Amino acid sequence: MAEKLDVAVVGAGPFGLSVAAHLRERKVRTFGEEMETWRTCMPREMLLRSAWEETSLSAPDGAGTLDAWVRETEASRLEPIPLELFLRYSAWFAERFVHDRDPSRVASVEPSGSGFRLSTEEGSEVEASHVVVAVGVMPFAYVPPGLAEQLGESISIATGMENADRYAGKRVLVVGGGQAGLESAGVAAAAGATVELVTRSRVRWFADREPHHPRGRVRARLYRLAYPVVGFGPPPLNRLVMNPDLFAALPERARRSLSARVLRSGGSPWIREFVERSVRISEKNTITNVEQASGSLVVRLTDGTVREVDQVLIACGYRFDLDRLSFLSPSARARIATRNGWPVIDRFFRSSDPNIFFVGYAAEDRFGPVSRFVIGADFAASRVRQAVER
Repeated sequence: MAEKLDVAVVGAGPFGLSVAAHLRERKVRTFGEEMETWRTCMPREMLLRSAWEETSLSAPDGAGTLDAWVRETEASRLEPIPLELFLRYSAWFAERFVHDRDPSRVASVEPSGSGFRLSTEEGSEVEASHVVVAVGVMPFAYVPPGLAEQLGESISIATGMENADRYAGKRVLVVGGGQAGLESAGVAAAAGATVELVTRSRVRWFADREPHHPRGRVRARLYRLAYPVVGFGPPPLNRLVMNPDLFAALPERARRSLSARVLRSGGSPWIREFVERSVRISEKNTITNVEQASGSLVVRLTDGTVREVDQVLIACGYRFDLDRLSFLSPSARARIATRNGWPVIDRFFRSSDPNIFFVGYAAEDRFGPVSRFVIGADFAASRVRQAVER
């Protein structure tokens, strides 16, 4: 007979670990490699955009913060936050607050009786009363029409940049002018590639308003009034989107406009100098066609010009699609109502099947931009705990 769990959390990133930490009085287990996207899909040299106070995972009673980790381990506070530091902190958090973790990838979630049967790729099975989907953004990477059918070794999504040395000496074309595209272009160039970045709009560089910069008492106070968090748009929009319940109460059209404004693509100021010095940037341009030719790729752009390259890396953002969650069986997906492609969820992150929760990126349509960032994990984990305890 399969083991029975109260809650199975599919995904072990910041949202999955935080949800499990809030439910640790229950029989809860996370599935998946801890912080897999952060460890395998991001450049090791990356600096996080979020400020120190906005980058803690969530445990009950405010425990498990970055400051608590620093006090306990004698680690150093560094800003901007290096990815390596954040990964060390998250490993400590998981050890301290999430006691049941299975690195296996979930292969299927099938309705079974009053709950669900989960099978892993390794062949193990468990029964769970509730399932929390916390898979992040990576399953939903958007690929422009015409390129999706050609994905493979030489045309790929811009992930796994920790192995950028494989691009040394190659001609690399990066598509997308957001943070991921600019970082990928910079990392490939630093590894010795000849890099061009193609973006359909102008490259936007975010203002250098980091909270750790020295300021006098009055200026620091004014800064905090204007920018209570980093990277969530200009005042007063930033305060609006940081209130998920208020955001959820807005009309759908207003929510979409706000998210588009706050999440518009751009690059962090600390990578600007290197990228502008090392990467050729073609703005207001995009790919119309790619053909294989003599071991290379012939790429045609909308301005009529042609490039011959060895690698195309795609960093065009994300679009939620329930069908991308292949581990959800057809019968499980049939229970989940969607609107404009997004899962319909209530204020407790419950879908139309009240025993299936969606946290993180999948909740963005209802609760807004905080659903993409670590700062939103506390709100989501607290709400899921309330629902399960009921």
